[in-house]
Amino acid sequence: MITISGLTKAYGKKTVLQNINLEIPKNKITFITGPNGSGKTTLLKCMLHLEDFDGDIKYENLPLNVIREEIFVIYDSSPLYPNLTGHQNIKLLVKTVSAINNDILLSDKNLISNNLTAEILKKKVKSYSFGQKKQLSLMIALLNRPKFLFLDEVSNGLDYDSLIELQSLLSKLSVDTTILAIGHHFEYYSPIIDKLIILNDRSAVQIDNFKQVEGGDIREIYKQHLKHE
Repeated sequence: MITISGLTKAYGKKTVLQNINLEIPKNKITFITGPNGSGKTTLLKCMLHLEDFDGDIKYENLPLNVIREEIFVIYDSSPLYPNLTGHQNIKLLVKTVSAINNDILLSDKNLISNNLTAEILKKKVKSYSFGQKKQLSLMIALLNRPKFLFLDEVSNGLDYDSLIELQSLLSKLSVDTTILAIGHHFEYYSPIIDKLIILNDRSAVQIDNFKQVEGGDIREIYKQHLKHE
């Protein structure tokens, strides 16, 4: 479990997040959404200590510096080495040597084996489409098998088949991985998430039993929540 206690983040006189208290359950999929500017990415940066903040964040009762190597993050535009091939990026960014054997293609456990072929992985990443770069980042995340996986707008740029594969993979990974997804793709995440968090007006609302509210329709829950703010 990730426990966030009394988190407040301000830029000068502007407070973005105020006294946020959240529990992100272990080995579940939690989805954070909210209007643009509500602090979603800022919260993620605080969780990674990329921003200064007031409050406390613990990962299974441990501070970030103890658990950092067990966290993997995929941003909307994940940094890769553009002048290296996909294969070389994997060798550099995957921690476990045994995971990158067998010519990189990892049978049915590989989310994107149908879209990133061996031939594509031999090409330099700068020639990849946005979707292919995102898929390569997902492959690297899968191979690293982190305890904590953070996804920032990860569904952007993926085609329909890749989105369906990703849904299935995230559900399987959540058996032993705590997954936190941030975004606005309501229909995509509705079937697979376990907990919903809505950020708005510097605060956060946790909805644990969201599938019992409005039939589990995230869009309707989101609209109702903002209407009553």
